[in-house]
Amino acid sequence: VHESIVMDLCQVFDQEMDALEIETVQKETIHPRKSYKMNSSCADVLLFASHKWPMSKPSLLADGKDTADNTTSDKYWLDVQLRWGDFDSHDVERYARAKFLDYTTDNMSIYPSPTGCLIAIDMAYNLYSGFGHWFPGCKTLMLSAMAKIMKANPALYVLRERIRKALQLY
Repeated sequence: VHESIVMDLCQVFDQEMDALEIETVQKETIHPRKSYKMNSSCADVLLFASHKWPMSKPSLLADGKDTADNTTSDKYWLDVQLRWGDFDSHDVERYARAKFLDYTTDNMSIYPSPTGCLIAIDMAYNLYSGFGHWFPGCKTLMLSAMAKIMKANPALYVLRERIRKALQLY
């Protein structure tokens, strides 16, 4: 499921390379047990800019107003995190923010640059959110791309159908 979502995101950025001034979209090789290691993480997708992007302060994907913090970067990473929320803790926005802050401040997570975002997907509740730095055009693209991916990704669809069948929810 993780691999499938990462591939979809790579395709989205590939299609928008000119509009977002992206030089290269690079899919990182992922450790097969990434989703089991909860104390550290790494980038799934790496974007290289054709010119330096102005970056915003870290904010949620759903936040409308971004404030620039006068930093620029020519490298941008995306980290896709899958989780299985339960009834008491399925606030995916809080999870995305907490994990971004944890992973960017610990010394075990390896991110290729200080600028990027973490996308969290709650598979139990079919919710998603993101938290991190944003460059012009990135947030609006991510919002529309994630809405489509959540609806149309074949791996997520199969997972939902299997759960429905196992729980006999027809």
